[in-house]
Amino acid sequence: MTIRKLMVAAVAAAFMGLVVPAYAAEQATQPKSEPIYGYRLMTNQERNEYREKMRNARSPEERQAVRDEHHKAMQARAKERGVTLPDRPRGPGAGMGPGGGMGPGSGMGPGGGMGPGAGKGPGPR
Repeated sequence: MTIRKLMVAAVAAAFMGLVVPAYAAEQATQPKSEPIYGYRLMTNQERNEYREKMRNARSPEERQAVRDEHHKAMQARAKERGVTLPDRPRGPGAGMGPGGGMGPGSGMGPGGGMGPGAGKGPGPR
C-alpha cells in the first residue's frame, strides 16, 4: 500500500510541476487593470480598443481624458438602451465598503474569544 501512495504522490507532484508554471506564466501576461466603466455595454473588441488607448496614453492627464471621453460615450449608450449606469465610474478598490479589510478593527473584542470565561455556563468548578 505504501508503494501505491508513493506512486500517486509522485504523479501528483509531476502534474503540479507541469500545470502550476503554465498557469503562473498565463497570469503574468495578463496585466491587472481597473474595471472598465460600462463594461457590460461593450463588445470584446471595444474593450480591447479601450485598453489599448489607455496603454498608449503617455501621461495621467491623457489617461484621464480617455476615461472622460469613454464615460460620456457609455452614458449615451446606456441612455439609448434604457440602462442606468452610476454617474461616476467606480475607482480602484471600490466595492469593498468602509472597513472591509483585515487590518486592525473590531475583531472579537474583550472576552469574545473561546478561552476560559467565554461561555454563558457556570464555569469551571
